[in-house]
Amino acid sequence: MFIDTHAHLWSKPQGLDALAESGKIEQVWLMQVSYYRGSDLKDLASEEEMLEVARRYPGFFIPFGYINFAQGPEQVDRMKEKGFVGLKAIRPLKPYDDPAYYAIYERAAILKMPILFHVGIILKNTREEMTPAQSLGPTNMRPSMLDGIAAAFPELPLIQGHMGFPWLNELFESLFYYPKIYCSLCGFVDYRWLIDHLDRRCQVPGDAVETVCDRMMFATDSCYGRPGMEDPVRGAQFIEDFFQRAGRSYQWGGKAREVLRENARKILPA
Repeated sequence: MFIDTHAHLWSKPQGLDALAESGKIEQVWLMQVSYYRGSDLKDLASEEEMLEVARRYPGFFIPFGYINFAQGPEQVDRMKEKGFVGLKAIRPLKPYDDPAYYAIYERAAILKMPILFHVGIILKNTREEMTPAQSLGPTNMRPSMLDGIAAAFPELPLIQGHMGFPWLNELFESLFYYPKIYCSLCGFVDYRWLIDHLDRRCQVPGDAVETVCDRMMFATDSCYGRPGMEDPVRGAQFIEDFFQRAGRSYQWGGKAREVLRENARKILPA
């Protein structure tokens, strides 16, 4: 079984029973991003729809609420009370590590709500499709901006959503230095770059050597319930094949289970 650590939910979703009962998927972490007012994401599930699906499939669909960076930390309490387990951060008007946002992160740390941050290149949208409180480009969402947050809140799990292209080196440096920073492996993935860099050590607790892929987690960024969505099981099989075949002569070659399931369970235990 595998855990999909970065996904979305389609409005009026179809086929969820079959996915939940497949025996192949342990969990799906759903990111709430229904604030888009246009584009091909306009049919994403609302906050209420997502929470209802999470209630219908307890322990299977895990809801992450959207951080509105124009609001204060009290929003985190509201989302926790509604039933959200984690938080999704994207398109801040200021850089992620701006001190103006630290009260939000502090509240998330107190309430033990992990945060998934979109890092790197972002979907093309126009100003009309955004709210005035949202940025349009990727420059406020660099992977290295999570370092300061991790230093301030060392027990708060922070997840880099995607590989942070074009700042791949920043992403790996964050994984190297901060044991609570993780990465969801989805979107544009530079597999050639991964082959060349996954052998880097992250930390050495005692005699056990951790590699970067001890913090990387499988994800699809798919819209569950969307008609014609790509089968997530195929995506998981590709990752397993990648680690077993491309990685057979590297020390990370045996890390498929960690990436597919075990690393995610460090954040949200079963």
